[in-house]
Amino acid sequence: MINPILNQLYQICGQDNVIDNPQLTNPYTHDWRKRYHGSAIAVVFPENEQQVQELVHFCLSSQIAIIPQGGNTSTCGAATPLSDYNKPQLIINLQRMNKIISLDCDNYSLTVEAGCTLQQVQDYANAHELYFPLSLASQGSCQIGGNLATNAGGVQVLKYGMIRDLTLGLRAVLANGETLDGLTALRKDNTYLDLKQLLIGSEGTLGIITHASLKLFPIPPACCTLMFPVTSIAQALQLLHQLKAYYTNNVSAFEIIKRDSWQIYQNYFEFRHELCEAPWSVLCEIEVNNDFVLENLLTLLEQSEIDLNQSIIASSENERQSLWQLREQIPLAEKQYGYAAKHDISLPLSQIEDFVISNSAKLKELEPRGYFSIFGHLGDGNLHYNFGIAGVDSQQINALEKSVNPIVYQDVIVRGGSISAEHGIGQSKKHWFEKFCDPVSYQLMQQIKQQLDPKSLFNPEKIFNFPCL
Repeated sequence: MINPILNQLYQICGQDNVIDNPQLTNPYTHDWRKRYHGSAIAVVFPENEQQVQELVHFCLSSQIAIIPQGGNTSTCGAATPLSDYNKPQLIINLQRMNKIISLDCDNYSLTVEAGCTLQQVQDYANAHELYFPLSLASQGSCQIGGNLATNAGGVQVLKYGMIRDLTLGLRAVLANGETLDGLTALRKDNTYLDLKQLLIGSEGTLGIITHASLKLFPIPPACCTLMFPVTSIAQALQLLHQLKAYYTNNVSAFEIIKRDSWQIYQNYFEFRHELCEAPWSVLCEIEVNNDFVLENLLTLLEQSEIDLNQSIIASSENERQSLWQLREQIPLAEKQYGYAAKHDISLPLSQIEDFVISNSAKLKELEPRGYFSIFGHLGDGNLHYNFGIAGVDSQQINALEKSVNPIVYQDVIVRGGSISAEHGIGQSKKHWFEKFCDPVSYQLMQQIKQQLDPKSLFNPEKIFNFPCL
């Protein structure tokens, strides 16, 4: 006899769009890092917004918690069901809502369903000689809905901003089954409160984003991509200031990578260039004509005492892609190397070097066996600051985190930083979020959650500790 819940899900979405076999649901009930594993009665794949609405109505009446899910690339357990929840949980995965709705070339806007992958959006824009600048290592699998739910950033925030800055409008299904329709392509409209900003970055706790209208840009006519060694973060920041002063907003990316991260990378991936001997490397991209850039850039680097013999300047698109692939594969190499206490932090640029020097000394004193892998978007103040011990298992890292995280996060907060720059709160940081968030802001956010989702139907116990009522 068919389970009555499954039977209702079949009626709403069709049997081919529902899976309940644990062997098949397993990839959806684990997070990307394999740190969280929950349980779900099923995973459903709606094909349109109406089916999403019907699923929400059904779950509301049946007291079933909803876990909205995109490409399941969350690094903090935001898209993973809970392991010991006292209510049934249903994963609603939007991967089959992947249609391009409309393109307006004159308006530089693209309207898509939320299940489109980031790569799909980039490719579609490029095919029409336009450009969507959000760029992430997971762009082949992460979805626009998930990007919006986490307010994704990536490597070009320095010039283009977070996805919040790239979004004109959206549609979302709310906890009562109604649709919030703010799918505008306008850049100016002061006739209402900008409600989309509540949903962007809410990690699926306030509603299910189904459509988005995104900003496009002209394809940059040319760019110069280069990697060069620096002796310190201070030297890297000095160069960043000089580049921005000279090339203004054309500096689109400015990444920093610690030498230890390269060494981890080379354990698993090949790179045809010699490993830089300097303690840090910078990967930089400037969106102007190559000849114009190089005419002045080499002189600037020489004046800053940069070793040009250890610098790499991409001479073709293939070389450019190779440099970016190298940067984007560092997290994959880390994953193979072993478990680590990972931190997605942001700091004022003026505080970064002092934080790294001071905090790394504290962590090495705490655990002399530890290694660091530090890399990230220095241009916007975002570091991926990771500390691990080679050869240990997940339980040992969990124990290490209990000692490491307070030291890291306290040092971040006292310097005016954030404990989550772009990855979100999810399950892993909700305790720290409550501890460090301004109490008035935290209370207001709780009230918004209670008002929009009084039964905590959406993503319960993510960000906040609300149970499903």
